Amino acid sequence: MALQFQAPGNRGSFIPVAIDLAAASWGQYLAKNLVRFKQGRQGDSPNWEGRGQDIAESGAGVPLTDRGWWESRFVLCPLHLRAQTEAGTLEVELVDAIAAVSRERRIVSTAMAGRDGTVKEYINEGDWAVNLVVGIQATESGRILDEYPSDALRELRKILDVKDRIEVASEFLKIFDITHIVVKNYAATQTTDQNYQAVSISAVSDEAVEIFSNEYK
Repeated sequence: MALQFQAPGNRGSFIPVAIDLAAASWGQYLAKNLVRFKQGRQGDSPNWEGRGQDIAESGAGVPLTDRGWWESRFVLCPLHLRAQTEAGTLEVELVDAIAAVSRERRIVSTAMAGRDGTVKEYINEGDWAVNLVVGIQATESGRILDEYPSDALRELRKILDVKDRIEVASEFLKIFDITHIVVKNYAATQTTDQNYQAVSISAVSDEAVEIFSNEYK
């Protein structure tokens, strides 16, 4: 349905206007009248004193200062990796490392006829699943450099590619008696906003096993 609307200055001419369009416009007009804005600023005006000055230059951040200060506080927990190869011993120290461990207990559950629940038989403790997230930065004499850590990443890859168990040492892993690991996989995603490379490592614990036999004397 439409209404006839006479345009101003044009006598005798009518313009059809839809009722729903007119109602919508009137509804928007009433809605705007109900809007009440709160005060935008409360309290004192911001102080801009001293702004606009030149930026003062400073040296690069040096988090690797006196290790004796933060090692005893357990804020950072360095991770050491060591592996034996035909070419010699490979060793890497990772200052920025976070470790997560989990362990599954092997239990066999057997259902018995006429008995609710199951009978549990303890087998043994499973291997520790060790997940490591390490961060690599280029350093020189304890100072962080603004360049991509290509050399440090290559050294880490050499030891992760060893097809044997790797000796691992950190205060955190020592609590769980984890001294050796076997790397299952590792992953790295390149970033373009900073010269920092994160590497995720998935491994399992490995312990020396001695097997004795009484069959041969």
